[in-house]
Amino acid sequence: MDILIVKAQKIEEIGRAGRDGRLSYCHLFYDDEMYFKLRSLMYSEGVDEYAVNKFLSEVFPADKSSCGKICSLIKESASRRFDMKEEVILTVLTRLELGDVQYLHLLPQTNVTCVLNFYKTPTVSLAQKVSAIAVILKRSENRHGQHTFDLPTVANDMGVTPVELTNQLYDLKLKGEITYEMKDMAYCYRILEVPTDLLSLSADITKWLSEVESCKVRKMDAMFNAAYFAVNLCDKMNGCSSADHTSCLQRIILDYFAGIDNIDFCKKIDQSSPFLRADIKVFLQSNSHARFTPRAVARVMHGIASPAYPYTIWGKTHFWGRYTKIDFKVVMEAAKEELKKFVGKDIL
Repeated sequence: MDILIVKAQKIEEIGRAGRDGRLSYCHLFYDDEMYFKLRSLMYSEGVDEYAVNKFLSEVFPADKSSCGKICSLIKESASRRFDMKEEVILTVLTRLELGDVQYLHLLPQTNVTCVLNFYKTPTVSLAQKVSAIAVILKRSENRHGQHTFDLPTVANDMGVTPVELTNQLYDLKLKGEITYEMKDMAYCYRILEVPTDLLSLSADITKWLSEVESCKVRKMDAMFNAAYFAVNLCDKMNGCSSADHTSCLQRIILDYFAGIDNIDFCKKIDQSSPFLRADIKVFLQSNSHARFTPRAVARVMHGIASPAYPYTIWGKTHFWGRYTKIDFKVVMEAAKEELKKFVGKDIL
């Protein structure tokens, strides 16, 4: 048993039952509350243009001579800082690599913070023999004999990749010269071209992410639209009965893959609420210490956790998940207007 979100997934899983050539049945369980919850979750990976621009500004250093340099983004802290899921960050970085312009080349993910201790050969003598150690001493912070440094920074000075530098450290460890500990898993990449217009690039990536999000919502709506029709509106003719809706479901599914838009039978998502703006206002006033975006507020109202607003903290508010039956974009627009009043300036 599983929750089928899109029709293509339904077709695939139903098909598995007939592989042995024997008669099989698919039982469809429909629940309105599950529909509302799943539809809300379709907005869990969206990113606003403000966050994308902030992200790109960190991906590409202000230094225009950064072409060829290796950079890194620590996964966990970057996810919280930009309120972007780690898989979304990787998706954006991949687009920067494989899009119309190749801005960067992704390298293997690795831990980028190294804490190193020297043991055998005196530090100065070892630095004279091993160039990596000389650079590390120059770039590291020494606390009580422990040298902490950023792996990509040292790798850039040496003209090697972080993986190659790690291999050199491992060889020194095997010889008993050093011990070290690696931490802070990060996305690593080499900058190939610095964008000339970050704002335009941000707008382009935001539009693409928005289209992906809208496509996911449409697919899920189509699946539940079919289920709603079978359960509530089917006239039980043309081969259908009270328990068997194979015929009508097949017709709706064939129309879907043929690109035919069926009537929206399942009009369950509301477009307004008389209490929405007032509740958002109270929520902002009671959490004035936090810095919200319209999407962050809408996620709370829809009960969607995110890296910067986890359920363990924000799930305690009584506004959590209160407006799952109101279209997410409507909630986000209402949040935008209330934020304008609350902070006294335009909200991106």
